Amino acid sequence: MYATDITFGLFIVLFTILLLRWIRRPRLQLSGFHSQRMCPSCGLITSRLKSRCQECGKTFTTAV
Repeated sequence: MYATDITFGLFIVLFTILLLRWIRRPRLQLSGFHSQRMCPSCGLITSRLKSRCQECGKTFTTAV
C-alpha cells in the first residue's frame, strides 16, 4: 500500500467520525424554552399562556 492510500483512508475515517458527531449533537429547543410554569399551590406544570392553573384553578400572579 502506498502512503497516499493510507492517508486518504484516514482522512475518510476522520471525516466520517466528525460528521457523525455533528449529526448526533443535542440541540437546544428554543421554541419550548420558558413556555411552561409551575403552579405554586399544587405544583402542576401549566402553559405560560394560561392565567389559571388547570388543576386547582388558582390564578397566577405576574412577578414584576
